[in-house]
Amino acid sequence: MREIATKKKQIAAVILSGFVIWVWWGILIASLGEKEDAVYFLDVGQGDSELIILSSRNGNDIVKILIDGGRNKRVLNALEAVLPRSEEKYIDVVMLTHPDLDHFGGLVEVLKFYDVGIFISNGLGADIVAFSVLQEEIKRRGVKTLILAEGDVIRYGPHVISILSPDAALLIGKSTNEASIVALLESPSRTSEVSDDRVRVLFTGDIGFVAEENLLAKEYNLKADILKVGHHGSKNSSGENFIAAVRPFVAGIGVGDNKYGHPSPRVLETLELAGARVYTTQHDGTIKIALHKDFALPDGNKDIFREEGFVATVLKIFTQNYKRDGILALSLPRIKKEHKNKSKLVSYANCSFESNENLTPARFPILLNEIAWMGGGGGSTHEWIEFQNVSGRSVNMSGWQVINENGKMHFTFPQQTIFEDQFLVIARNAANDALGLDTKFIFSGAIRNENESLRLFDNNCRPIDEVLASSSWPAGDNKTKQTMERTKNLLWVDSQSALGTPGRSNSAEH
Repeated sequence: MREIATKKKQIAAVILSGFVIWVWWGILIASLGEKEDAVYFLDVGQGDSELIILSSRNGNDIVKILIDGGRNKRVLNALEAVLPRSEEKYIDVVMLTHPDLDHFGGLVEVLKFYDVGIFISNGLGADIVAFSVLQEEIKRRGVKTLILAEGDVIRYGPHVISILSPDAALLIGKSTNEASIVALLESPSRTSEVSDDRVRVLFTGDIGFVAEENLLAKEYNLKADILKVGHHGSKNSSGENFIAAVRPFVAGIGVGDNKYGHPSPRVLETLELAGARVYTTQHDGTIKIALHKDFALPDGNKDIFREEGFVATVLKIFTQNYKRDGILALSLPRIKKEHKNKSKLVSYANCSFESNENLTPARFPILLNEIAWMGGGGGSTHEWIEFQNVSGRSVNMSGWQVINENGKMHFTFPQQTIFEDQFLVIARNAANDALGLDTKFIFSGAIRNENESLRLFDNNCRPIDEVLASSSWPAGDNKTKQTMERTKNLLWVDSQSALGTPGRSNSAEH
């Protein structure tokens, strides 16, 4: 633990310096067959390991960068399948994104069987025996070590790997996952001088929502052709705004049999909406993606999402134990040529009740139409809100938010919420069950509180409609069981029925 604390002290200096590391091909030389720029997602079971192969400008030399190594010696089998047997047992750079066993465990075996040029990490350690074994092996082999963080850069010829995260705050935080190294590879084709021909690959370790939001707040250009999906597709990672910013053509997930539910159906659906082709090591084995070489995809290697749809894909992933034999070889240029799906993912800002409070609500295309605090005369809580579409057309409400003044209720409409009918209802479970509303839009929290003002925002936090508490509005009166409805002149009156008329025209004129 003393060594971990010492390394933490070194981190600030690393961040301030903004290291640029040059991997000199004249010193770190290897030969690899056809010397093709490629990224491999190595099949190491439930864990992460990626191998990057980059060639020099003249194409005669290459550098090998291994990011993470899975949990155990399974990584050796994966590397043996990728690297020719005649290949010199040398890896130029080994990078550990963070000290979780399913990322560093296999690196002990790698260090035993391969000579390593330099070992890179974020400087954090783990208070377990396995991590001590890794440190001892690094020392025994005499491998140079280096701590990198936000602002550092690795260069090899024309190729650049920029470290986008972690920053100082994440490094001293409680989560080692959120402090994972996030690295962006930019690799230009040797045959092209076009600046926008650079392939971008984003490696994300095990980051979750916290680190993702941190990267978004810093307004990094996160657009990437290939995404190493964070935290094996955990439900606590790959937020919609983050994936909307990356918009990958290909998403690779390192995953094996697990009890965590990886990859999460929500993450798979988010990636599908973003138009990404998704591959997992659990079912596709080791995956090779050629960065610049164009070739036709073999039969059976097409996008399973586009062919089968989200539900069928999830069923296949969670119910079948199939795996393609050998290495699944993909061509990024070919995938980009065949890519026809536009992203359907809608990014959204996180609104608060006070967002743009000085702007007058648009009152279009959606209105708050009817609201029930306690629709049941017996006192049970039957809370629901009805919206009216006054535009005469379909409205995409993905990422729109309804918020009450005291923050007890904050509902965000899910992706692909298309408001096509005249009325739409969101409700608490009690109201949904008691009134038979049968709505899929269930909110938590409560709107029956002292401050009952409500605001509706679009996905960019522009105010669409609001109802403010006033003397004529029975806000905060827990004895009030009456449902309120909107009149034609946008005033609010008591509904003639205490239960209201959710999902259909009420008694007031509109």
